[in-house]
Amino acid sequence: MFKFKPLAADDFPLLLRWLSKEHVKEWWNDGDDTLEKVALHYGEDDDTARFILLETDQEKEKPIGYFQYYFDEIGSIGIDQFIGEEDYLNRGVGERAIKMFVEMITRQYRPARIILDPSPENKRAVRCYEKVGFKHYQTRQNGDGSLAYMMQFEILPTKN
Repeated sequence: MFKFKPLAADDFPLLLRWLSKEHVKEWWNDGDDTLEKVALHYGEDDDTARFILLETDQEKEKPIGYFQYYFDEIGSIGIDQFIGEEDYLNRGVGERAIKMFVEMITRQYRPARIILDPSPENKRAVRCYEKVGFKHYQTRQNGDGSLAYMMQFEILPTKN
């Protein structure tokens, strides 16, 4: 089982360790390579909700990844995430955790859609998001010249 714990300052060393790993740096590289930079970036009081993904069993909780969401200018919620622990890659963990995250956000906010923007080169992530139900709707160029493969998960209105 998994659960999401709000990110706290005492998680910053763990986050720094994950951000230093090659499998994370390849797709998530904001230059946060010191504890001070991580604290500055992830300790910001902005509109981003940040979480540590925990694997749970009856006896312990193990931190295995990072998740965040934010509100965009058109009423959608954007999400970003990564699995920090290599042992949890290619095991369906990301897919299950993203489904849980989407369900949590949907219950709380009922947005029209949830969006994410992986690199089109990140085939593993794109496949994972497609399995969850995200669909490609546009490819954009970022300010740094890289491409963003825009994907959305549409929330169907509930019937009364």
